[in-house]
Amino acid sequence: MIGQLRSLSTLLMLSFSRLLWSVSTLMLLFPLGGCVLFLLRRGYGRELDPLAAFADFSQEFMLFIFAPFIVPICTLAYATMSIGGDREDRTLVFLLMRPIPRAMVFLAKLLATLPLVVGLVVVSFVGFCYLAGTPGETAVRVYLPAVVYMSLAYVALFHVFAILFRHATIIAMVYSLFMEVFIGNMPGLVKRITVSFYGRSMIFGLGLEHGLDPPPAEWFAPVTPTVGAATLLGITAASVLAGVLIFQYREYRDLT
Repeated sequence: MIGQLRSLSTLLMLSFSRLLWSVSTLMLLFPLGGCVLFLLRRGYGRELDPLAAFADFSQEFMLFIFAPFIVPICTLAYATMSIGGDREDRTLVFLLMRPIPRAMVFLAKLLATLPLVVGLVVVSFVGFCYLAGTPGETAVRVYLPAVVYMSLAYVALFHVFAILFRHATIIAMVYSLFMEVFIGNMPGLVKRITVSFYGRSMIFGLGLEHGLDPPPAEWFAPVTPTVGAATLLGITAASVLAGVLIFQYREYRDLT
């Protein structure tokens, strides 16, 4: 038992270090830098009406850029490579040969990814809000729960992608940047199968009392922030459970 715990702690630290010092970290500098340039150029803090500035920041940045683009991009850059990187390098077979339960290997990979993703998303979110000035200061307090819950759901879901698909990064990118955008703009209840729907519902619900206008009912009928948070946590838990079960019994014949 002690030997397994040592092996797991070593795996967790090695996985964290490998993800941190990877090409993914460098690639994320480009979209994050683009957000910095956008915020500096847009200048929400220069608007005279604070309520209008907060509404503009919420609509233009939070709902159009950060929630549907930055959060999933930051997540898939690490979550799909946590196991997918070992699979691509054919080193996953060495992990599976170790006397460590597969479920613990999956959880170690997941736990190594969480601080990177949540830390990067939260730190970048706080930084972007600081650049936005007064409306950003309000947004930090109001929208931080939605940002964290979305990050957790995407991390768990993309780990399932990583154990199901060989090229999980491409699959996750197509899902988050194309399928979710397409389904998310369809009328009716079909958009409720996407992670972004519940994140945007939380943003709309949390921002209403601070000046954010509600969306047109015929286009977007959000759930309450409480339901949105509970659903995102449910997606996280269900994805973790599914990942453990699938990874436990799946055979990777392409590793040899």
